Amino acid sequence: MPQIRADESLYRDEPVHGNADELVQEVHEWAAGQPGFVEIGLDRERNGWVTLWVKDADVEAMSEQVAQRWPGEGIVVVELPWTVGELESLATEVNAALDQAGVRTGGTALMPHHGVAEIGLGVITPEAEEVLAQFAGRPVCVEGIPADEAPQEKGQLMAGEGWRLLGEDETGEAYRSGVATTDAQLDQLWALAGLEGEPATVEWDSEIAVWFGAVYGSGCPVRMDGVVVEGDLLHADLVVPNAVYGCADDANPHAFVVAVERQLLPEGPFRVQLEARDPYPGTAEERTVVDVDLSAPGNTATDEQLHMDPTLALPAEPPLVTDGDALHGDEAVRYFYRHDPGCEVPTLGPLDGSTWRLADREAPWDVEDGEVLTLYPLGGEADQIIASTQQMDWIFARLPEGNTCP
Repeated sequence: MPQIRADESLYRDEPVHGNADELVQEVHEWAAGQPGFVEIGLDRERNGWVTLWVKDADVEAMSEQVAQRWPGEGIVVVELPWTVGELESLATEVNAALDQAGVRTGGTALMPHHGVAEIGLGVITPEAEEVLAQFAGRPVCVEGIPADEAPQEKGQLMAGEGWRLLGEDETGEAYRSGVATTDAQLDQLWALAGLEGEPATVEWDSEIAVWFGAVYGSGCPVRMDGVVVEGDLLHADLVVPNAVYGCADDANPHAFVVAVERQLLPEGPFRVQLEARDPYPGTAEERTVVDVDLSAPGNTATDEQLHMDPTLALPAEPPLVTDGDALHGDEAVRYFYRHDPGCEVPTLGPLDGSTWRLADREAPWDVEDGEVLTLYPLGGEADQIIASTQQMDWIFARLPEGNTCP
């Protein structure tokens, strides 16, 4: 469903807004008191302009007021076909009918700027289709997949093409993987996976062992349906049947340790991870890199040849410096900003033997006293530093020796 927009003739090439949070807040404070106000938001497809959605309001008069209060800004007023209350009433009616028919739903979203109430069904069953037919022509948008495409709920397979299950339980750590080619390595893998008892026997001449430290959200158990090889990547086929209805965002572990036939393995070196997608940032241990070829009968790998991918590790946090410390080349550092009430211009330091001032024509300084900055010395003749927060970067210039204020 497309976003409801103003007539195209009302949009201009300028201005182009980024995250116009302050403007949105100003317009919202004014619009909330106007008759017919429904919603406000940014239109990323129209230069980030602010859209003010209303229902049963004088759009022309409101547009004139907006133009007078914010001259030259990118703001449009748009009439909606439904209010939030009308969509909410419809959603309640639809959900009641679905519930009476025994249809499971995954939640409701009111989307007045799209002109619909969205019903999340997860799976669109024949029973759901029969109920929804009663609401044909009403502003209802249904999200879901056909029943014949939905993952089926079934028990955990014990074996499949090229693999067999050695053990599984809701134990160990999430976002992990591991490989074993000897009894000693398997004992260690079994312990890391948190599995009880003795590991099952692996025919090392024709198999290796792989641990998939899978993850699931509460109420959405995970199942392993197989092992997949794509190029130099080996990963699990993990299925979460209830994910179509939405899952809790907690990360719980589920360990699967399997024996994989060597004839299935890619020629080494190769990678092992949970899924085809790359591991998430900060989960470098999800990927195991195998530096040797294990496809040949009986080949083994040393512990050093089975390791995580160092390119996935998060960079170390920059060291902390305080006033009076030196700077080392272009090495990034962290610094607690302290406001100097005696200086009209924001300053840092002394650092590296100098005080640093906010450069001319920089963005307004809005860092709170005590906030942590990341400093990136530029060095060279410019003698400048980039001071960064998560939201903004500023340039600071070195003051002449002995100066503590601009």
